[in-house]
Amino acid sequence: MTSYTELESSGSPTIHRLALEVGRLRSEIFFVGISFVIAGPVLTMFALSSCLGTILTGHIFACVTDLAYVVIGGVFFVVGITTAFIGVFAPDPTRAPPPTSFTPATLAAIPGTQVTCKKCGKGYDSSLFFCPSCGQRPV
Repeated sequence: MTSYTELESSGSPTIHRLALEVGRLRSEIFFVGISFVIAGPVLTMFALSSCLGTILTGHIFACVTDLAYVVIGGVFFVVGITTAFIGVFAPDPTRAPPPTSFTPATLAAIPGTQVTCKKCGKGYDSSLFFCPSCGQRPV
């Protein structure tokens, strides 16, 4: 699996967006775990109350189907606790240091920057893929 630092240091905007999502993933894992911790006992209580209702009406063996929901509620609770602990103890993502050297290719990625053509010496906007005067591409 790729680390957050490797994702952050890559130059692709898609990879950069993915790296920012990895940073937010820690809190999302925690909140998913908390929602499972809440949903598990609620499901179990609904199943137990339904089972109690069927027993009180005289159908003792009818609550067997409700016991599956009791088990599923317990599984949700255990999975929620585990997921919440993972969200709490997951390490904070570390950011990579910004690049220190700017090459013409990295400057070309920044819109609005003026680039000087090596062939003819004229300046042009970095959003262009080549010099409008001579057609030279930045190297």
